[in-house]
Amino acid sequence: MSDRGQTPCGGPSRRHFLRAAAGGAAAAAAMPGLAPAQEAVAPGRAVPTATLGRTGEKVTILGMGTSWAIAPSFVQAAIVSGVRYIDTSETYENTRAEKTLGDVLDRTGFRKDLYLVTKIAAYRKTMGTGTAKLFEDHLNASLSRLKTDHVDCYYLHGLAGNQIELLRDPGVKAAFEALRKQGKTRFFGLSCHDARLPEILEAAAECGWIDQVMFKYNFRDIGGKDRHDDLQRAIDKATKANLGLVAMKTQDGAGNFPDKMADLQAKGFKKEVAAVKTVWLDGRIQVAVSEMTTRSDLRENVAASRDKALTARDRTLLEEHRQRTAHLYCHGCGHLCETAAKGVPVATVLRYLRYYEVYGKRQEARALYQALPPEARALAASDLAAAADACPHGLPVVELVHRADRQMGLREEHRHARA
Repeated sequence: MSDRGQTPCGGPSRRHFLRAAAGGAAAAAAMPGLAPAQEAVAPGRAVPTATLGRTGEKVTILGMGTSWAIAPSFVQAAIVSGVRYIDTSETYENTRAEKTLGDVLDRTGFRKDLYLVTKIAAYRKTMGTGTAKLFEDHLNASLSRLKTDHVDCYYLHGLAGNQIELLRDPGVKAAFEALRKQGKTRFFGLSCHDARLPEILEAAAECGWIDQVMFKYNFRDIGGKDRHDDLQRAIDKATKANLGLVAMKTQDGAGNFPDKMADLQAKGFKKEVAAVKTVWLDGRIQVAVSEMTTRSDLRENVAASRDKALTARDRTLLEEHRQRTAHLYCHGCGHLCETAAKGVPVATVLRYLRYYEVYGKRQEARALYQALPPEARALAASDLAAAADACPHGLPVVELVHRADRQMGLREEHRHARA
């Protein structure tokens, strides 16, 4: 099982989250805040469904991510296996993901059976005059590639903490509403990897026009205890506002450290399965989007969705893995290290490094890293030692950031040419 692209229940603590996982589906149904979003498997389908917040739509709790190269035959296999939620973007594989999906949906006639999401990324520096035309032009291009007349939800892709005001901007809201009036999208949403995720979730819950949010959510603590509690409160607020909540990177880091997993694997522990089940046992989350790249991934994901119970043994082993690797994995709490670093977006750089080293997306990771502004890559001028001191998990920040620059930075001759 894989979720390469990828993202606690009822209360603010990780203990609550693991307690729900320990009890399995029966405990989930009995706990406050774990009202069963997941429903019985519909006749003829292999994957259970959930009601996606205020949209009212019944969607499969397993979604297919497409930020990796996808084969048409694999897309068709996922749909036949019962996956009815597909997430894509204009940026994935440089538009090729949308084109592949469009070809499959056009050939098979499956479009009517799916909940389809795509995203706009080219909005970050072009707000204000021309906003409506920008959104319309980009969505029209996506619809052309997808060979459909509408998507079910259109996202702001990768909303950052310094862009929260866009959610309160009447011009942005009007641009989206115009697309709905034209019948080109039914709902609106956003995706987020940002360190200020709790604030973004709260703003989405308050703004009144966002219908769903996809965000990184997995079995690990996200930052220190205060940040973790902030996230849980924000998820509760989003749930109260009836937003559809979609998790990505639900297994983040579950398989990144093979040298630390050998003995657990010898015990028959399947860490990826346990990781995604902990997310499904949180009744506030309706969908887990997974990057499935092999038929084995697909089979394991579908099987896990049908049997969400997590044994006490698996919960214990997953917690053991979390503790062993907490100091090696960037938890995304960039508000701590980046303030100290004064210039380098450490959490973002380490996320790109993970794309490069773990996910094998070298070309995309290099492009993302090299697209950062020059001051974000000015390592000599940044106080990375202070960033390392600020990391609550003890990551070797200096070593990791310099390794990222060696792997993904400009070649030496290009550095000289640019200078």
